[in-house]
This record gives sequence, C-alpha cells and structure tokens, in this order.
Amino acid sequence: MLTRQLAPEPILRAALRVVFVASYTTRNWAVNDEVSRKQIYDLWEALHEVPDLVTRWRDDAEEELLRYFDEYDEKWPEPRLRAIYNQAIENG
Repeated sequence: MLTRQLAPEPILRAALRVVFVASYTTRNWAVNDEVSRKQIYDLWEALHEVPDLVTRWRDDAEEELLRYFDEYDEKWPEPRLRAIYNQAIENG
C-alpha cells in the first residue's frame, strides 16, 4: 500500500489560502463583465493541481507549486498568487 504524504503544515495552509482567495475572487468576477474568461481559465489552470500536489508531497513539490503560481502572475496583475502564498507562509 502506497502512503501519500501531506505537505508540511505551513505550506498546506499557504496553498489553501491561495485557493481560498482565488475562489472568492472568481466568484466576484462572475458578476463583473470586465474580467475575461481567459483570465479565469488561466487562474484555475494554475490552481487545479494544488489539491493533488499538497496530498502527494515530495521534495520538489513546492518548486512545482510556485511555478504554477508564477506562470499565472506573469500573465495577470491580480490576484498575485505568489505574494498571497508568501504572506501566508510568513504569517504562519
């Protein structure tokens, strides 16, 4: 039986914070015609792997997680996924 390792608690909390912010941001965008469907798609393209990554943690998983956040951040001005993650790590 293969056991899956969860991400360390600070990383798990920070990753969940990013998903939480993206969730309510997307909900708010749903009533705003000024946000493109492409931005919403790109946001969830960056986030859809987060739940799986934090439940099959490995040595290089944080690097992969941050790569997804950075790819989104390079395309769009908000929400700033890496900044949300870093702030959550710092605040514990």
